[in-house]
Amino acid sequence: MLLTDIAAQRLLHQQLLHTRFKQPHQIVAFFGAMQAQEHAHSKWGIGVRLPGSTDAAIEKAISNKSIIRTTAFRGTLHLVAPADVRWMLQLIAPGMKVRMSSMRKKLGMDDASIKRACQLITKALKGGNHLTRKALDTYLQENGIATDDHRMNHIIYHAALDGLICNGPLSGKLFTYTLLDEWLPASASTKLERQAALVTLAHRYFTSHGPATLPDFANWSGLSLTDARAGLDGAQADLKAITIHNTTYWMAPGSMKTPPDTHLLLPGFDEYFIGYKDRSAIIDPSFAKKVMTINGIFNPIMVHNGEIIGTWKRTFKKDTVAITVEPFKPLKKSALKAFEPAAEQYARFLGNTLTAFTDTTAK
Repeated sequence: MLLTDIAAQRLLHQQLLHTRFKQPHQIVAFFGAMQAQEHAHSKWGIGVRLPGSTDAAIEKAISNKSIIRTTAFRGTLHLVAPADVRWMLQLIAPGMKVRMSSMRKKLGMDDASIKRACQLITKALKGGNHLTRKALDTYLQENGIATDDHRMNHIIYHAALDGLICNGPLSGKLFTYTLLDEWLPASASTKLERQAALVTLAHRYFTSHGPATLPDFANWSGLSLTDARAGLDGAQADLKAITIHNTTYWMAPGSMKTPPDTHLLLPGFDEYFIGYKDRSAIIDPSFAKKVMTINGIFNPIMVHNGEIIGTWKRTFKKDTVAITVEPFKPLKKSALKAFEPAAEQYARFLGNTLTAFTDTTAK
């Protein structure tokens, strides 16, 4: 296997070419967790891997609790299967709290203030209440809890890590927070001891993201290299190892296949880009900053045969969508036209009509 084959195999393992799954929650469970910082993009992240699915169907899967949206890995929002929420949070919580401790101290937040905030959140949400972040922020301030200077971020993340809250139903266009135990009974979640959780998470990651390295897994999960290695050591009997240029990659077993000529429009924050520490196999490093901006935004990406070759944007008007692409290098008309089916697929997913597909670099 050559370094150039890595991108092609990732397309296959990430379910971007063919998938055996039929339902949105099955895709999420297969990945273990899928980043969901930007809600609309996270739904397309499932939809592009589930041909024929719709935005509405995935929204329904979230609202009917077959997919849980909560703050999890790396301190950001993820979509997680109900059975996995609690053991994943229990696994990552200790390490993430240690990482957050120095910033907490700078903000003058101690364990007592965090505990008090969580008690107030419980009181506000108990009995099936659902409140937006703004409403919770106001409630905490009214009860003497400082939420400025990013303090609210710490409060929300601690409450999520402790399994106290998760996202509830939408209020207009805004997500609410709700008590996890009321939204999802504990009986709906699997219980795993720490080592079993590490192994399970490693198996999910390398099966869905492979070929990938140990540092890739540690970076994606937020685990220490020691914990990540312990998980990989337990999972590797069910994985396949390949070595390229003295670097070991792990992936699902089975014969490697050569994928067909492929043109994809993937969402921002997609696992295909965000799921790796070293992205040099899928994008020219000189263009990486066009995808990952300095303010932490990950733009939607154009992918040709596994290589990220540009970004794209969408513009909505009533029941229509227009898509504008911005390739890193100029494309011939035939190469641009090859992306049109992907644009049509996205429009159908939304239930919209594609009114325009244009290239900002075209002269």
